[in-house]
Amino acid sequence: MTETAATPDALGALVSRHPVAIRTRWINAVWALTIGALASWLGLWALLQDGGSGGDPGGGQALGVALGLGICGLVLGTSQAVRALRGGAGEYFEVRAYGLVHGNARGLKGRWTWAQIATITVPARSGAAGVYAHRFGNDYRCVLGLSDGGRVRVDGLAAGASTLGNAVIDHCPDARMLDAEAWTRRAGGRLLLGAALCVGGVIAMVRYISDHPGGERVTVDASGHTVREFVRGVGDTTIMLLGLGIAACGLGAVVFLALFVHGRFRRP
Repeated sequence: MTETAATPDALGALVSRHPVAIRTRWINAVWALTIGALASWLGLWALLQDGGSGGDPGGGQALGVALGLGICGLVLGTSQAVRALRGGAGEYFEVRAYGLVHGNARGLKGRWTWAQIATITVPARSGAAGVYAHRFGNDYRCVLGLSDGGRVRVDGLAAGASTLGNAVIDHCPDARMLDAEAWTRRAGGRLLLGAALCVGGVIAMVRYISDHPGGERVTVDASGHTVREFVRGVGDTTIMLLGLGIAACGLGAVVFLALFVHGRFRRP
């Protein structure tokens, strides 16, 4: 760290202050973890009640969806909680005349002169953002790469995030500008392949379930006698896992295809 970055005052006068909505992060974490825990508990409880015996395939798929929802909720909630803990209560950014300050209620987390910012990963060009993207701060992302190898991330939960990002860009004309989504244009074929593989996985799992029905089977032997036998289909445990796989592959196909379309038609 350079001498001019020793204290915030050494970075010059305060230009703008951008508090981060840590309370919103915690609220996001609480409801996501709650939904994730309840959905996971419900799925596991139903699975244990059935005891893994063969039964209605629809019930097993419902178990897979419930567990998939639970996993997504737990992952999302944990991510929000980790970001809130890393930021700390009262997290904020300050744009100073000669640099950037990052701190919270406990004190400074970092301070950098403009010369210490080596790269700026710019967000996608502005457009309509969904309410959930805005809620989680994903409507704006800007990552600053430091000369010492560190990174500073600014997202939409920082007040005036775009103003902060533009200020950094204006003060760092020598920093290398990076496009956060350039990789989607370079990986177009691989994204389509990923979507195709996910669709193939969904088809294969659905066919497996349909090819192994349970219930009574009636056959006629060589002597003309009718034979009735009960055939056990796919067990609920397997159905649950396949349902979870179908949900995961279906979501993966949508994400891969959306990334391909975005990279294909988005102008650099």
